[in-house]
Amino acid sequence: MIKKLYLTLLLLPLIWFNSCHSTVNEIDYNPDVLSAKDYVRGEDAIFEIVNSFFKGVHDTLVLNQGYGYIDACGVVYVPAENIITFGYGPVNRMCQDGKYRRGSFYANFSGQVFDEGISADITTDSLFVDDLLVEAHLVIQNLGLNTESIGEYSMKVESSLITLPDTVKISKVSIITDFVMAWTVGSSTPGIHEDDVFMISGTAAGLSSDNYDFTISVQDPLEDYIDCFWISKGINLINVPVAEFPSGDIDYITDDGCFNELNFTFNGNLFYDMIK
Repeated sequence: MIKKLYLTLLLLPLIWFNSCHSTVNEIDYNPDVLSAKDYVRGEDAIFEIVNSFFKGVHDTLVLNQGYGYIDACGVVYVPAENIITFGYGPVNRMCQDGKYRRGSFYANFSGQVFDEGISADITTDSLFVDDLLVEAHLVIQNLGLNTESIGEYSMKVESSLITLPDTVKISKVSIITDFVMAWTVGSSTPGIHEDDVFMISGTAAGLSSDNYDFTISVQDPLEDYIDCFWISKGINLINVPVAEFPSGDIDYITDDGCFNELNFTFNGNLFYDMIK
């Protein structure tokens, strides 16, 4: 018994050292994962606005009669002022994607809607999604046809502050973007948005709800099928400078089709998230 006790006492410092060594070398992936999660939620909120805009701006009824009701959104076109407003009303309205919305956003055009070279200056006005405030200012410009005779648009988020679901604290993410959207499918039938697909390239940056700076670079073009509720495929590279392993990727996996699961990979470790 005395020998066993003596051996145990000898081993205690070694056990303590190994335990301490493991703790010191444990990697904290929170800055990476939290930044990736916040970004995709912010990106999703922005593309809800962008997709509604593209549905409305090419809608035959809106352009010809000045009004249309698209996906629970009242779209009003005022040709004399080159403005289109997108309104959900002052009280929550259930939309096709299962989210409640109220408030509005509006697009001021620099000229005739939506000729080549014309820009749309888009600003939200008390826009709430599931009672969470979305504040954004973005500019979309019609760049005309590219070298492959495909219509392109620049899409720059100048500023945004998006409130995120959180039961503990008020969480907000801020993102800016410098994207190009290529209208790869559906441009031959602009009044029918159900088949429209845009491929997205470019960069983005932001500040997560935990105050982590991050940058985004599109590696594989993102597919924005505007009648889907989420980005349906593509890969982003993300860099979080304060993280121990700053670089990783965000994979809008195609295995689930037009659904809401995403994979994040950092230092060979796989994480995932599902957005509403």
